[in-house]
Parts: sequence; structure tokens; C-alpha cells
Amino acid sequence: MGCLPRGSAPPHPIHASVRCREKLTHVNTTFHENGTMTYMAVRQAIFLPELNTLSLNDTLTVPNLAVLGMASYLHDASFFTKLAFNVILQRLDSKPLANVTVQEYMWNLTDPLVDVTRKLVPHLVPVENMGVLHTIYNDFTDEVSVFIGPENERRFFQMDRFHGDRNLGWWPADRCDSVYGSTEGVSYHQGVLADDELRYFRKTLCRVTPLYFAREEERLGMRALRFELPDDVYDRPANATPETDCYTRPYQKPLPSGLTDLAPCYYNFPVAASMPHFYSSPHLHEVVGGMQPDRSKHHSYVIVEPTTGVPMNAAARSQSNLIVHDVGDIHGVGRFSNQVIPMFWAEYNQVGLPWYIQFTMYFTVMVLPWSQRLCTAAMMLAGVLMAVLGYRRAARRHRAVRRRLLRRKAAAAKATPLSSYSSLDLLPSSSGSSTGASSAASTSGSTAETPLSSSNSSSSERVASS
Repeated sequence: MGCLPRGSAPPHPIHASVRCREKLTHVNTTFHENGTMTYMAVRQAIFLPELNTLSLNDTLTVPNLAVLGMASYLHDASFFTKLAFNVILQRLDSKPLANVTVQEYMWNLTDPLVDVTRKLVPHLVPVENMGVLHTIYNDFTDEVSVFIGPENERRFFQMDRFHGDRNLGWWPADRCDSVYGSTEGVSYHQGVLADDELRYFRKTLCRVTPLYFAREEERLGMRALRFELPDDVYDRPANATPETDCYTRPYQKPLPSGLTDLAPCYYNFPVAASMPHFYSSPHLHEVVGGMQPDRSKHHSYVIVEPTTGVPMNAAARSQSNLIVHDVGDIHGVGRFSNQVIPMFWAEYNQVGLPWYIQFTMYFTVMVLPWSQRLCTAAMMLAGVLMAVLGYRRAARRHRAVRRRLLRRKAAAAKATPLSSYSSLDLLPSSSGSSTGASSAASTSGSTAETPLSSSNSSSSERVASS
């Protein structure tokens, strides 16, 4: 499948941008006991006239998405269906190129062909308005479940489910279809490492895309890690099988390498995504007029603060292309058969962070660790000082107690007598002298057996004399 030939491109291509602000709101938040949180993610596009060089009333020459898209959609329809479509095309005189305003192309693109066909065969025309931003944001409200809580530090704000399911239901292989462990890009897991793979999910791409580490940078005075989308992320692997090919749906013809099918997300309308200006696919951009591939302008990346996982700067860039199949038997569009026609490329650019997020992040990353170290050192010093003071106080008390014990011991030693004393009554009793003599004799015998002090001995002597 080739691309739009140079001679088929609009004669005066315009390279201009339309700048809008995407407003993301999380509503209806519900917390679950399994450590997850569910919310509704609502996205809106707000036009910023002060940042645009184009007015909403300026005119553009663009591929007529109604004519080329419907013709490509019906490329394998029955003969009678194509015949009816040809009749309608000729009656309405719809052309493959159209002049529309910026307002119409972005928010209100339609064609008489859409109105007539929708009335005749409603199932072939699921929408009336084919405006680019209208198609993207008309139904950009999604139920998302993510992991939260301290137990999910390495999975923080990663998806558990999307609309209640871990798979998108668009691709046959789980590894291509699963959203588990991916992120919307609002926040990444904490403790990001250079060898981590960041999985980014954007519904407009119909898939999860990987981001890999490129280099370290410094942002806002903090260390940051830059992750980039690989240049070959949309290249089909060699010898791909249905289990390994994440770019081709069952029973569909494979797209050229460098393109990823978006049809499952857009009513099976034949559109595909690529790198802007096909910068990583020379076999595509070399045959398309007006392409100016520049990696510095067209590649996607995110710069993450690794401790918190907060994205400090990011740019998600992709190009949407109309896939025109073999439409040689449809009136007026045969020359566009088997072509890839660039429609527009979009850039989702995070230009900065609110001041309060910057302050919180800087405090967490730069101030808090030093504060913890200082507090730890101060507490250790205080603990050592208290231990020394406690030891000295205990030593003083021990010495004081010992001195008191020694004094008490010394006092007790002084108060203890050197000998034992016996108090004896040696005076004669009143019963008579004979009795006194015998008592004296008995007493003398007792005196010989019991040691007496000098005073007692003197008393004994005096009694004996008398």
C-alpha cells in the first residue's frame, strides 16, 4: 500500500497549528478495600484564540473524510451496495477534496453524502459529525480503576481496570489488548528506575505504548529521568503471527509497517496512527509531498521525577491518517486507491506544573531527606548525651551510697564492745552469816569460772574482807 502521491496532494498545503487546552477532571471517586480507586476521567478541549495564528473562520483544503472514508469503508461491500453509493455520489456531486473552515474541520465537519446515506442505511454511518476534535472528545469519559496506598508503591496510579475490564477487547493477544499496569500519564509509580518500562495508555491510540529510559536530566533543581517512545513502536515485527502482531486485527489486511490501526476505536472507520510526518518511516514520508520529518519536533517523551513519579514535562505526538483501500470501482475516487492520506497530527504537551505541586515535590525530594538526616543526627547526639549524663549521675549516686555505707560500717564498728560483761549480785542475803559464808564460797567458785572486769574483782575483794 502506497501513500498519497505528490500530484494528488492539495496544491497549497498549509502548515499551521490549532492550539487548545485539554482539561482533565476526575469525578465520582470511589475507594475500594483491595487498594484501588475508581473514578470517571472526563476530558474536554478548550480553544485558545490568543495562542493561535489561525482564526476559526480561516479556510482549509482537506481530504473529504465523508467521501474518501465511506468509499474506503465500502471497498469490500457487495456490488449492489457500491452501485447505490456511486449513484448517490454522482447525484450529490461530492468531491474527494473539500474547502472547510477551521471551525468546521475541528468541531462540525459534515457533508450532504453523510446525511443522505445515514437516512438510507443508518448502520453504515454511525455518526453525523466527523469533526476531528468532536470525534475525539465527544465521548471522552472513561471509568478508570487505579492502584493506590502505601502497599502499592511500585504500582501507584497504574491501571487495574478500564471500564471494568483489564482488556480493551480490540486485539486477539492479551499482551496487545491489556491495559493492566499502564497509566494515563497523570502520574507514574513511585521509585522510578532507569530500567523500568513505563506503559502509557491513550484511548485515541487504541493501545498501550511503552516508554524506555533515554537519559538523566535536571529540572527545577531536581534529578529527573527522561523516557522516550521508541522510533519503531509502530513497526510490525518480522514473521509476525496473530499472537505476536499487535497491529493487525483478525481477517484484516496488514497495514504498512509504521502504522497502527485505529479503526476499532472509531466505528471501524479506516484510520491509522503513525509518527508525525512519518519521521521514523522513510518508505512512507518519501512519497508524500510536504512532509518535513524532524525527530526533535515529532517524537514523544516524558520527563519524570523518580522519587514521586510525577511527570515534570511530557509530549505525546501522533499523526492520524486516512487509509484508502482499493476503491477503483467507486466514482471519482479511484486515483486515491491504496493510499495513506495524512489528515492531521496532534501533540499533547504538558507545559509545566502548578506551583503547589512544584513546592510539594521539591519539599519531598530535596528538603525532607536532609531534614530527616539532620533530625536523625540530632536525635542520635541527644541520645548519646543523655546516656553520658545518665551514666555520670548513676556513678555519682553509686559513690554517695558507697560512702554512706562505709560511714555506717565505721560507726557500727566503734559502738561494738571488746568483751562480754556479766552482772552478778554478790551482796550477802538476809538469812544469816553462815548462809552468807556459804554464799560467799559459792560466789567465789562462780568467780573462778566467769571472767570479771577489774571493778567487779575489786568489789569481790571488798566483800571478802568484810
